[in-house]
Amino acid sequence: MTARAEDMVLVLRAELDALRAENRRLRREAGDREALKRIRSDSGEGRTFTREELAEAWGISE
Repeated sequence: MTARAEDMVLVLRAELDALRAENRRLRREAGDREALKRIRSDSGEGRTFTREELAEAWGISE
């Protein structure tokens, strides 16, 4: 993909780095919001295991 000269712009390295950092921050923030939304929407129908049950299931019981 090539761009014509009139379609190109000059971006200073510091500004580009700042934009990239802001992009990473926004993506991380959006990911955190999505994870929290999924946690809150969990129906809570999961099973709670005792320490002994987990140890047995993992094959590490004494």
